[in-house]
Amino acid sequence: MQNQINITKELIIERAFQLGASICGVGDLTSAQHFISENYGDYCASFPKAISVAIFFPKEIIQEQKAGPTRSYSYFYHAINRQLDSIGLTISNILQSAGYKAYPVPTSDYREEVRVENLQKRIVDDGIDAVPKIGTELMGMFSHRLAAQLAGIGWIGKSCNLINQKVGPRLRLTTVLTDAPFTADVPLSSRCGKCTRCVDACPVKAISGRSYDPADQVSDRLDREKCLWMQESMGKVFGKSTCGLCLAACPWGQ
Repeated sequence: MQNQINITKELIIERAFQLGASICGVGDLTSAQHFISENYGDYCASFPKAISVAIFFPKEIIQEQKAGPTRSYSYFYHAINRQLDSIGLTISNILQSAGYKAYPVPTSDYREEVRVENLQKRIVDDGIDAVPKIGTELMGMFSHRLAAQLAGIGWIGKSCNLINQKVGPRLRLTTVLTDAPFTADVPLSSRCGKCTRCVDACPVKAISGRSYDPADQVSDRLDREKCLWMQESMGKVFGKSTCGLCLAACPWGQ
């Protein structure tokens, strides 16, 4: 590893804002280390900190989904993702140049079902037909929402979306895992209370209405199969895999 040079949390946040971030914070992952190891592997769990970056989604485009899907929503969903990935990559390179470990987590991607060691060698030695095909699970490579909650950007709502006080769930997130010794921000606890608007808005009843508890499984709060079925069905009819009704229904940020 290179000799570490002085680099501050404030410098990283300033750079994120220069690149278009709406909000940025640092989360301490050590309290969630067991959960991270169990769900995302020991490598992710080896990082003590996470830099969480959010870009706010244009509110009117989200609210338009109440009347039906729009191509504008799908377009800006992907446009914001690309911008976030660029911010994450830049932050990662700054940290790496300063001598710290940094892993930019892709904004939207599913993790593989199984991690196969020496896959390249197995394909060459055993032949491609002898190696089982590796699919993906309905679970991200790392929880951007967990990182954002620990970084004080918002809380995880009943819909499993990250809820920010200013814009509600109308934002997109990315994460850079790091060992840089930045001071962590204060996590936020849930402020959803007895509200069930996201539950009521879901057309396939994928949201149970259960409040976030880090000890629970995601399946206790959200039926991901139903949610994915809704989006895929929209893709077959509308041409874009989309929905967004739970985002539009949230009273926070309206």
